[in-house]
Amino acid sequence: MPRVRTRHYSEEEILMHLLGEEAPEAAAAVSSHLGECGECEAVSREYAGVLSRIRSWEVEDYPAEVWRDHCARLLERFRTDQAWLARKGGLQTLFDGIRVAWNYALENPLPTLGYVVVALAFASERSFTVFGLDRIIPATTEVIEFLRMFF
Repeated sequence: MPRVRTRHYSEEEILMHLLGEEAPEAAAAVSSHLGECGECEAVSREYAGVLSRIRSWEVEDYPAEVWRDHCARLLERFRTDQAWLARKGGLQTLFDGIRVAWNYALENPLPTLGYVVVALAFASERSFTVFGLDRIIPATTEVIEFLRMFF
């Protein structure tokens, strides 16, 4: 006699059941299954514990006057920063941005390389031609191969 395979519910389905955010007919099916399946019931107990802990969190009341004070200070800082940028000039701001990006690239070479690879992957054929990348990239490959011979 062939063995009947039990359909286990996904963690997302079990979580939705615990939150009561599924259709009523699905709720009955999940409840029935949880009563029969120890594996899914264990997942349900674990998620129920997590939900219980989350629901016990208390958020302090934030007085309106404190909120307004924080908003006013943030707005003032924004205005000060904007005035500073205006006095400094657009070109200097651009150079500062490039310097920050360069420092990031030096400190984090792998993510930077990833950004470059993604940018190249999404560049169109026309961009390659317009910016001359079709001439630069083969030359770069040749330089890398040349350096590998010595290292």
